[in-house]
Amino acid sequence: MASSLYSDDCSSVSKANSLFATEKGLLVLRPGGGGCLSWYFTVPSGCYALVTRHGADEDYVAEDGTTSPVWPPGLHYFYPPWMGVSNLVTMQSIVLDLPVKACKTKDNVTVNVDVDLVFRIMGDADRGEDPLLVRKFVYEVKPRGLEQQLRDAQEEAVRALTRSMRHTEIYGIRSGPTTRVKSSDKKDDASDSDTDDTDSVASDRDEVLEGSSDNSDRLTAKRGTRRGVRVAAEMRDRLNRQFVPQGVLIESVMITRVTLPDDITSQMTEKTMVISQNAQQRMYHENTMQNTRMEEEVAGMVQGFYEERMQETAAGEEKIGEEKVKLNDLVAQAKKSEANIREESQVRIEKMMAEKKLEEQRVKDRMYETITNIRAEAEKESAEMLANSRADAQSMIAEAELRSTQNHAEAQKVLSAAEGKIA
Repeated sequence: MASSLYSDDCSSVSKANSLFATEKGLLVLRPGGGGCLSWYFTVPSGCYALVTRHGADEDYVAEDGTTSPVWPPGLHYFYPPWMGVSNLVTMQSIVLDLPVKACKTKDNVTVNVDVDLVFRIMGDADRGEDPLLVRKFVYEVKPRGLEQQLRDAQEEAVRALTRSMRHTEIYGIRSGPTTRVKSSDKKDDASDSDTDDTDSVASDRDEVLEGSSDNSDRLTAKRGTRRGVRVAAEMRDRLNRQFVPQGVLIESVMITRVTLPDDITSQMTEKTMVISQNAQQRMYHENTMQNTRMEEEVAGMVQGFYEERMQETAAGEEKIGEEKVKLNDLVAQAKKSEANIREESQVRIEKMMAEKKLEEQRVKDRMYETITNIRAEAEKESAEMLANSRADAQSMIAEAELRSTQNHAEAQKVLSAAEGKIA
């Protein structure tokens, strides 16, 4: 929030956005050339830029041939070094705090009123505004002049407003942003019906928290609130009629704070404290009664729950007895079934054992018969093989004896022949 409006110099256009962001009341910057002879210059976004050639204003010529005193953001090249940005005007909305001291009310009570204005510099062609307004603001209005005009205009309106109201109504003029005003709020105070106000107050009032003897104060505060909103909107409209031709649009007027003398503030605080204490006592008694009722209700509920629990317990025990009888029957049936199954199983096992023994005997008989047959055949084959072996042996012996005899005879012949030769 700015407390004053001013312009300033900077070394380069590159610092414009940071300066506009940190310096709340800064409206116009005059960038320097930086001592660099370049054939281009830049325009930062978020600002209106005015360009001069040898100190004379130079209009921007668009591609379609239209001209504008405000140059668009971006890089502009192939321009001589003596041509550059002379002024940068912020496009953002500015919040200006304009306090008015020592205002007199209708009953001669001194009050201080803080008013905040939200405004911006006009000249945005995208919003249908005339870019020439930027040049008019820079060269004719100027930040200091705008601040002085705003202070004078709103101070006159605030003093007239407070002079028409009593100090008991003055707190109600605090308002929020006045971006739009209902047509019903533009009517005069005399058109408000006391009957309607009384009905609305009675329907909205909480006697415990607000007391029952402050209807008139509530009506006064309600009328003051409506009047504060209406006056703030009228102040905005009146300021716009004055400043829009100069290139300044007032977006909102807010009466943010009203300060009364300490003694009057103490009296109002004491009245509020009395109402609060009464409300506290009423709420304490109501709370005590409510706690008593709740304790009785809780005790009744506990007793009811206890009786229900006893009934449920008895019903559960009866159900358990029935289930135990059923369980005993089922256990007896199960035991009987188990005995029958065991008996049948034993019979089946004995039958299976007898069949097994019979089968074993049959297998043993077949095995003995097979072994006997195999043994007889083996003995028969052995005897046959023995007889054959003996016959073969006799035949071989006879052949051997025959050969031996023949060999002996031949040997005798050889000996005889040898002896004959020797002789």
